[in-house]
Amino acid sequence: MDASNQTQLLLCALRHFGIAVEQRKDKEFLLPGKVRITIEPDGAFQLHRNSQPLGRFSDVVRLCTTVQEKAMLKNQ
Repeated sequence: MDASNQTQLLLCALRHFGIAVEQRKDKEFLLPGKVRITIEPDGAFQLHRNSQPLGRFSDVVRLCTTVQEKAMLKNQ
């Protein structure tokens, strides 16, 4: 899937899961809690928090559930 489709897929999934995007710069999405998602050239999603890699995802649903879990851990 090309990167523009991946961008639209990610935006749609984030909206569906109620995850806010604070800032977007090309293929990089900054979320609350110093969480960053980048779309790699092959279409995979790279998840970072505080500049530390948390994982690489090809499944956008799994990515979004992981973001939600990490946010929940932060608030405990």
